[in-house]
Amino acid sequence: MQKIAVNIVRYNHPFALIRDCIRATLSQDIDNYTVTLTENGSGDSIEQEALTEFGDNPKFAYWDNGANLGFAGAHNLFISQSEAEIVVPLNPDTKMTPGYLGLLAEVFSDPKVGAATGKMLRFERDADGSFVLDGTGIEVSRARRGRERGQLQVDRRQFDNLRQIFGVSGTAPAYRKSALEKIRLFQREYFDEDFFAYWEDLDLSWRLRLAGYECVYVPDAVIYHSRAVGKSKGGYRHPLEFVRHHHQFPVRILQWNWRNHLFCILKNDFGWSLWRDFPFILCREFLMLCYIVAFERRTLGAMPEFFRLLPAMLRKRRLIKKSRVVNSMEIGKWFVG
Repeated sequence: MQKIAVNIVRYNHPFALIRDCIRATLSQDIDNYTVTLTENGSGDSIEQEALTEFGDNPKFAYWDNGANLGFAGAHNLFISQSEAEIVVPLNPDTKMTPGYLGLLAEVFSDPKVGAATGKMLRFERDADGSFVLDGTGIEVSRARRGRERGQLQVDRRQFDNLRQIFGVSGTAPAYRKSALEKIRLFQREYFDEDFFAYWEDLDLSWRLRLAGYECVYVPDAVIYHSRAVGKSKGGYRHPLEFVRHHHQFPVRILQWNWRNHLFCILKNDFGWSLWRDFPFILCREFLMLCYIVAFERRTLGAMPEFFRLLPAMLRKRRLIKKSRVVNSMEIGKWFVG
């Protein structure tokens, strides 16, 4: 089996949370893998606790970046230095079931597969004790709204027969390292470091698909996730709940979310499918802007950053275009609903 390298990035997460994540990851039913805990500029240190707990395990390693490089930068540094064929950026608020890594690794026997993910479940169950889905891969609408398939639905195995997906969430994905090298921008930019956080997973999946790789969902690979940011119950159909839900988020998260979804479209969208869906995109963006002006004006603080980064995004768009092998009609089949 190909060697797998897991990277858990910590930023001020409590040791109890990190410990549960590492324990589950070190308890996989395969042998050929490593687990690295990467400190990313936290205000405190858990190095001694981590090494006391896991330092004797030959699969475990500890690394300190010395600064907050963001989600993208921290994982990019790890991926660039890794010699594993499969790399797994892993959120610290997750808990793998024992077969997670092995089941994901199996699908990479197909050379077309560039990324894979499993079934993400919430830790909390529904009122009747049923499992609740956190996500089963990323889907993208004709308006270019990216979202986790099935999020907040009760798991009734309704997604268990679906294998092909548009993209994989950054929560617990597995990537083929050689595929990431083919779509890498600049020296080590796999995830877009200008995004800092949020939407970099959709952007990376989009670029993999444009380069001809497939993204696969493995329903038998199960992982639990405690999501801090997700959609509200009922979404747009319950406006008051939607507004209340979004007002819980820090302003930087709102700004990154709005700015980066625009960058995803700007960098990757093109051709016939873009013009076909342009009315849907324009309508959604207009309504979103109206919502922001009415209820979340602090999000508009992202506009200076957007224009400052715009030349860099246009440069990256030109680089992505050079490595693109999929035509607009083929990629357009993924934009539905």
